[in-house]
Amino acid sequence: MPKFINGGVLKLMLAMGILVGIVGLIYFAHNKADEELKEFSKQQAKEKTLDAVTVDNYELKQIGDDNVIHWKLIAKTGTMDPSTKDVALVDVNVNYYKEGKVSMHLDAPVGKANELTRIIVLKSQGDKKVMVGGDEKQATLETKELELTKNNQFKATGGVNIMWPGVAKVTGSDAHGSFKKGNLDKLVICGNTHALIDI
Repeated sequence: MPKFINGGVLKLMLAMGILVGIVGLIYFAHNKADEELKEFSKQQAKEKTLDAVTVDNYELKQIGDDNVIHWKLIAKTGTMDPSTKDVALVDVNVNYYKEGKVSMHLDAPVGKANELTRIIVLKSQGDKKVMVGGDEKQATLETKELELTKNNQFKATGGVNIMWPGVAKVTGSDAHGSFKKGNLDKLVICGNTHALIDI
């Protein structure tokens, strides 16, 4: 070994070489990760730009484990956003079934449904309200917005009018409850509540 290179200098040069090698590997890995991230971002952007799909006579339904239909939604058109599975609905009808027959009917000019969660939001448009009704003996509900969630639960907002034939007409700001056996169940009306009782 030459005189100018002693054991300490050799160890220093070896340590520096290892350090440069590690820094080089980190730099290479970082650049490779950036390339992969850019490629992934391009792929995500391409998938997000998928066009919305519009379907005439759109249908969505819930069928129980016993193979019995619980409810069925039909809209004149449904436009689905592929990334969120939200469907914008026009001219919407929802039927709830009891023993194979329609027990309650909902109508709305527009709405939104999610194909994954099955949550449906029906909305009024102009002077056309969201309407809920059954046969002539059952209560009818009129509101600006109606959200339908799991287990036949609903929440009505934006002003609610409920009429029970031969009993009363009740108005309020909001209402929630459920649709059970073709009628309103566990109904709670909130805010600015007024009732006209038929005697």
